[in-house]
Amino acid sequence: MIFNMSLQLGELPPVWKTAAVIPVFKKGSPSNHANYKPTSLTCIACKLLESAIKEHLMRYLLEKKIINPHQHGFLSRKSTTTQLLECNLDWNVALNSRKHLDIIYLDYAKAFDSVVHVKLLAKLSCYGLCDQLIISIKNFLIGRTQYVKIDEFCSSLGTVISGVPQGSVLGPVLFIFTPRALRS
Repeated sequence: MIFNMSLQLGELPPVWKTAAVIPVFKKGSPSNHANYKPTSLTCIACKLLESAIKEHLMRYLLEKKIINPHQHGFLSRKSTTTQLLECNLDWNVALNSRKHLDIIYLDYAKAFDSVVHVKLLAKLSCYGLCDQLIISIKNFLIGRTQYVKIDEFCSSLGTVISGVPQGSVLGPVLFIFTPRALRS
């Protein structure tokens, strides 16, 4: 009932939109702060609601062929490993056919943090999502707060003005929209 009410009203309780950002060690020297990835720990109830929204959103995006078929990140049964295997096959075919091959690698630093909410919501509207779902996603993104937690020490609460929450269920799905889909 709480989830249905939240979706109907397009509102989330403020506590659901507060995240504790913790540093998760990636690799390298533990004394170098650049070797940590910030991950948002969010409310479990919110994650359950996000899962329902994600399921609906992914079904819609796949049915309407909005997601690029070559997309590997953040999709079920696809990963960086499946992407690398597919690329390796393509490269072998090109090399065996004596075709020229150019490869460009891109790594967007702080990519999740760079998502502009207004542009994302406009893009979702262009994809034909129902207004109620867009309002719910807007409420999920807008008015978020966070604090940094290291061990038992917490910073003061700050307002989040852009980006999708890392560590959330819905964040990666909101991140994967491709410009190609707007041209389709």
